[in-house]
Amino acid sequence: MLPRNFFPSAHFISTIIFLLSNHFPVSILCEAFQNVECDFQALCDELGKIEYPFWVDGHQPAGYCGHPAFKLDCRGSKATIEIKNQIYAVISIDYEAQILTIALVLSHDFFRGIVCPERNATMNFSPFEYTSNTQNATLFYGCPPEFEHPATWDFPCLKDGARDHTYFVVNTSLATELSCKCRGGTVVIPVLSTTAQGFMNHSLDFHEVLDEGFEVKWTLEEGECRGCAESGGGCGYNWCLNQSSCYCPHKPYSTTCPTLMPPPRIAPTPTALYSPKSST
Repeated sequence: MLPRNFFPSAHFISTIIFLLSNHFPVSILCEAFQNVECDFQALCDELGKIEYPFWVDGHQPAGYCGHPAFKLDCRGSKATIEIKNQIYAVISIDYEAQILTIALVLSHDFFRGIVCPERNATMNFSPFEYTSNTQNATLFYGCPPEFEHPATWDFPCLKDGARDHTYFVVNTSLATELSCKCRGGTVVIPVLSTTAQGFMNHSLDFHEVLDEGFEVKWTLEEGECRGCAESGGGCGYNWCLNQSSCYCPHKPYSTTCPTLMPPPRIAPTPTALYSPKSST
């Protein structure tokens, strides 16, 4: 049995699998980790207690406490999550509504007007999808310097080593107009619809819109995890079966912890109702 406080790292797990997978069935390898326990009190900066499907890298055992796609890095000044090789700052997590608010992490060179982003930040794919409060904004490159419009944010940056004239646009019709005038390409960045409105009425600037991020809804089925918690367990992930698992006091189960049945009642020994009188 593994020690109670044993938390294998991702490197440890992958090494064990690599060394043993040619000699033992996967079921035996999975059985070897049946006693791994999750610390369900993991904290992450301003996000507070982290719950399934999220898990904290370096604090909880990889592949057990949360879904592989929901790994949080809480070691910096701001919690981050990596999705399709793009880093996002985590602003808030609404577990009840299953909504994650994140913001694109841009380099300091971008904010100093040195480097232009060249990669779309769209991410409307499983296990995430945009909420109704998210829309796309567009960065246009190679725009004519004489173009002016109150609903844009004009700033210079370097693209392919050359200084470029760039516009940030949230209005769809204006984006269509600029697509005919700007010949240097585009980059799409999701933003909140509420902050886009603030940008349009000039109550928010370009940097503030990006800092507020955007919303995505995760699409994993959470019903089984609620049942697990109600049965006294904590929801984790079975990386062998690629599905959620319920961590119970003694070992993991597929969905819920078993109900402990009370011991059978032992009937009392019958006693005589009367004793026959002894003869004299």
